[in-house]
Amino acid sequence: MGSGALGSGWVVRGGEAKAPDLISGYGPHPQVPGLYGFSVQYAPGKTIAELAQAGHFRNATISYETAATLAQVVQSVGYEMRLIPSPGGGHHHTFAVLYDVSKTIQTHLPSVVAQALAIAFKRIPNPHRAPPRPRKP
Repeated sequence: MGSGALGSGWVVRGGEAKAPDLISGYGPHPQVPGLYGFSVQYAPGKTIAELAQAGHFRNATISYETAATLAQVVQSVGYEMRLIPSPGGGHHHTFAVLYDVSKTIQTHLPSVVAQALAIAFKRIPNPHRAPPRPRKP
């Protein structure tokens, strides 16, 4: 699999995980210099619903798949992924993509990876949708 000791735990992301959304959501972590990726909830042994609740997603839809499946999909297009524990609510992890040959963390999500992930992620209505933020006057 080429992704270390990733188990079959669920990876959950708020929203529909469409390729353009994954690309625009991929960037530097505001509190961890040098860490790039997009935010997910990940904790082996937790259910999709538990991860959705922990993530406090405001999205009507969540996207999910096992870490092992996502690792295989990313590897199939020549990259590797890492789920890196990082500051954030719930079981926050940063989904980082590395170029397989150089093991260099990507500062932008390659389109081929985004497209492969968008196909792999499954989508369901968010079972624990957080209330919207109050609007500022």
